[in-house]
Amino acid sequence: MKGTPAKRSSLFLLELIIAILFFSLTSAVCVQIFVRAHLISRQTQELITALEKVSGFSEVFLAGDSFSALLPEDASVSENADGSAEYLVFYDKNWQLCSSSDATYEIQIRIDPQGALLHGTFTARSASDADDASVIYSRETDYCPEPAQ
Repeated sequence: MKGTPAKRSSLFLLELIIAILFFSLTSAVCVQIFVRAHLISRQTQELITALEKVSGFSEVFLAGDSFSALLPEDASVSENADGSAEYLVFYDKNWQLCSSSDATYEIQIRIDPQGALLHGTFTARSASDADDASVIYSRETDYCPEPAQ
């Protein structure tokens, strides 16, 4: 008779250990899912913001206004003898304009003359990486300036 309570308590302890193990594994899987969802959400927000910024610059380019006059003060400008120009606009981690030393993101704008057309390439990328792997969003467009009369 004295052996029965020990068997019951060891069986209960075994069931308890199995239940704790099951819930531990389930919670670990759930945490991984939430972390992955957070990363995807952050990447999506980064893509949306980059798309908005690049689209804004490309619309200014297509409007035909003086492009360099509308750029922020901190923008890096380099114009070449062949008529091409490259602009760099820097943003911090919250996509606010900043200097190049504080930049997390950058938008590179290249404008190349191609005959009567101007070809614009607008690229948003992470500022810490210079390779193409860090490109968040890129857009190319052409603009035909009206001939002078």
